[in-house]
Amino acid sequence: MWRDLFANMSLFVLPILAMCIFVAIFCTVLLRVSQRARAPEYDRMASLPLADDHQENT
Repeated sequence: MWRDLFANMSLFVLPILAMCIFVAIFCTVLLRVSQRARAPEYDRMASLPLADDHQENT
């Protein structure tokens, strides 16, 4: 099945297909990260590296 599909395609189509897949995944990740509903979760995760330092100093 795949062999027949790729046999009829020129090599010009494959990079365009790969770029379209990359752009779709990139936009999906960008939209997911920029959602305001996830802001409290990101704020909590941003303070995790400093949580151990705060406990040691007290």
